[in-house]
Amino acid sequence: MTDVLGEVAGNKMLQLKHELVELRQRLLECDDEDIKKKIRSEIIEKETYYNILADRNRMMQ
Repeated sequence: MTDVLGEVAGNKMLQLKHELVELRQRLLECDDEDIKKKIRSEIIEKETYYNILADRNRMMQ
């Protein structure tokens, strides 16, 4: 029996990692402080979600 929830969480975690890389690159290239603030907020949100999924994944093992 496969762990469907684990696979979904793993896929979402991979997607979040890619999004975080893109956001960090945008942050480096951005000059507008208001946009930088929004990007930083989005990074924090996605990192939090990633950490929740990682913790949940560890608990299920």
